[in-house]
Amino acid sequence: MSPERRRRTRVDIHLQAEVEVSGRSIEVESHNLSLKGMLCSPDEALVENQACRVILSLNADPEGQPVQAVMEGRIVRSTPEEAAIDFTVMDADSFLHLKRIVEYHTQEPEKITHELLTSAFPPTYEN
Repeated sequence: MSPERRRRTRVDIHLQAEVEVSGRSIEVESHNLSLKGMLCSPDEALVENQACRVILSLNADPEGQPVQAVMEGRIVRSTPEEAAIDFTVMDADSFLHLKRIVEYHTQEPEKITHELLTSAFPPTYEN
C-alpha cells in the first residue's frame, strides 16, 4: 500500500454541488471535502484533466441571501463510481466558507490551522 500523500484533512460530508464543465451544469453530491478538493458522485460529462468550476450552495445568510463557495478546479479522476476534483483557485470568501465547513465536520479542528502553515504541495527537486 502506498503512503498517504494528502496534505489536507478530508471530511465525510454529503452536500449538493454544481459542477460547471464545457458549458454544462451538472448536479453532484459530495462524498468528502477538503480545502484542496472534493470527491463526488460521477457523471459521464466529468472527464479527467478537464477544467471545471464547483459551486457549493450553503445556507442563506441572516438577510436571506444565498451563500456560495465557488472554486475553480480540475477533474483529476473520473470513474463510474466517483469523480475527484482538485481545487486550483478560489476567492477569500469561498476559502473561509470551505474552511469553516471542514473545521466543523472534523474531530480535530485545530489541525486545520496547522495545515495552513504548511504547503499543500509536495516539495519539488531540481537537478
